[in-house]
Amino acid sequence: MNKLLTNLEPRKDARHSILVDELDEFNEISFINNGEVVIGYEINKQRRYCIHFKNKCVIGAYGITFNKRAAFIYTALTTVEGFFIRKNNWLDLLSISPEIAFVIKKNVLMDYLCKIRLKVMVNKRKAIEKIQTRHDHQMIQVSAMKDIYS
Repeated sequence: MNKLLTNLEPRKDARHSILVDELDEFNEISFINNGEVVIGYEINKQRRYCIHFKNKCVIGAYGITFNKRAAFIYTALTTVEGFFIRKNNWLDLLSISPEIAFVIKKNVLMDYLCKIRLKVMVNKRKAIEKIQTRHDHQMIQVSAMKDIYS
């Protein structure tokens, strides 16, 4: 626990700044204490947000823990403040104790799947279906990540 706390560094981002864009590689896990963050996706160069976190959220834990790229867009709606831990430091912490790392990985996975991925993918699929029913669009431009369940 002490090693985690000593590796935390302060973070502050301006409002409307993109914290992580689709398909970006995560280099840090951000623990947002104050501010609002929205999470969404992009279709046909239009960004749509469907999840809103106010004060308290974690960005990048799933991506770093499981070595995945960002599937969604994370944007600061207001000025956000918090702390972050670098990728190498996080992976070192997980390697210290495999028993604790197992529990952390399980919690990170469930948190990401339930609170973020499921909600965003449902909204994204609905938006794509709605666009496909329109007759004025011939092509839909979407960044598609390989689905972990297909």
